[in-house]
Amino acid sequence: MNWHTIFHRLQWILGGISIVLILPTIYALFEDVDSTPAYLLPSAISLILAFLLKRFHHSGGIFRLREGLVFLFLSYLITIFIFAIPIWLIADVSYSEALFESTSGVTTSGATVFEDVESLAAHLQFWRAFIQSIGGLATILLFLYVPPIIGVAGLQLSRQESLRIQSPGTQFGKKVWGIPQILFKILFIYISLHILSSIWMVLGGLDLHDAICHSFGIWATSGFSNYNDGWAAFGTPFLEWGAILFMITAGTNILFVVRLHSQNWQNIHNESEWLWYLLAVSLLSVTCAMFLNFGDNFLNFEESLRDGLFQTISMVTNTGIQFESYLNWPVGAQAILFLALFIGACTGSSSSGMRMQQLVVMWKYLYSLSRRVLQPMAIIPIRINGKTVGEDAFQAILGLFGVHLLVSLLGGFLLTILSDLDIFSSWQMVLVCLWNLGTGFGLSHNPALASTLPDVAKVPLMFIMLLGRLELFVVLLLCMPSFWKS
Repeated sequence: MNWHTIFHRLQWILGGISIVLILPTIYALFEDVDSTPAYLLPSAISLILAFLLKRFHHSGGIFRLREGLVFLFLSYLITIFIFAIPIWLIADVSYSEALFESTSGVTTSGATVFEDVESLAAHLQFWRAFIQSIGGLATILLFLYVPPIIGVAGLQLSRQESLRIQSPGTQFGKKVWGIPQILFKILFIYISLHILSSIWMVLGGLDLHDAICHSFGIWATSGFSNYNDGWAAFGTPFLEWGAILFMITAGTNILFVVRLHSQNWQNIHNESEWLWYLLAVSLLSVTCAMFLNFGDNFLNFEESLRDGLFQTISMVTNTGIQFESYLNWPVGAQAILFLALFIGACTGSSSSGMRMQQLVVMWKYLYSLSRRVLQPMAIIPIRINGKTVGEDAFQAILGLFGVHLLVSLLGGFLLTILSDLDIFSSWQMVLVCLWNLGTGFGLSHNPALASTLPDVAKVPLMFIMLLGRLELFVVLLLCMPSFWKS
């Protein structure tokens, strides 16, 4: 293990953290000057650590997959621990609770320890929302620049896509871009989408502070809100329709969005994952709307369709925002939302869990097996985006799904022992953290459920959030003794 190379690269992470902390510091200067040291202290710590790493660790040596995995894991840990310091110093919480909040933000999980978020200072509300945005962008860049890790996690189809942009030049339409141009383009689109959604929300009646904070949550597919009632505090169709459109876009592969922005529309019909994603969202939303419309609670179909779309897309993209308690909906509508928990958005977005591309491969493989029963000699290739998928990809995806299921069951059992939650709510809470859902069923319907849990129960949940964000196989590799052997 080349630790010098790992620590040398970590200085850039620490330097970036120090720069990021400038934004809430400036905000605090206008809101509460006495709170600025809470942001300046971790910023100074980051700078000092970055200087020490630069001073004592050189950049020589090979940076292999092994070093990349350790670097990735340490980057997340360092970011989480430093980002928790302002929350700990400003809010009336312990450091373990601040650490949980920071972990939830960086992993875009959406679970929170604050039952009364409206009582938090405006600059702290901004900081916890900004943490989500950083976590969402980090997830997208993880998909783009760490293809070996993605391959290990059973996403070989996405690995090929990400490998394309690692070449000296990648073609988008008639243009050939290198890595810096693609990175700039992604950053430009990410910021532009934040600005667009913020403007929409301001036009819908929100002040600039709330608009920016909730835009951070949507594009990071996370569920932090500045209000205890979440989006129920707004309750306007204009804002809800805008959120529906933005959440659909947030669940789309970022490279696909880049190609569309570059006016490369000719192959849009070949983007099978995106088309399956839209089909799944449409079917689930319309079915949910039908249950709502013909139930006892709703009479207006436009309202039912809007409500069904909003909550279904929130579930599919793992955004986890809600405008009312869907536990009061008809049983049929709740069943659709429960199904939506297991259907993920596109690979290359900041969503987590089982991605649509993985589910499509599993479905097509099972379909091909069924056909072989009738035609044993038939050769039935599985194609995604016009490319043939090997059986090894299906096996990796099936293994990943099995590990997800095992971790959720074992985690639910452990949480039941460590807390007073019933077994179903414990399993749902673990699933919320593992797939970064933000909300679930049972008691986990409340995003602030973690505030009622003892610290000993928060520790495994923090680990599970990190486990889900980094892909399960990545963390499992780090736990293998053979991984650390030279």
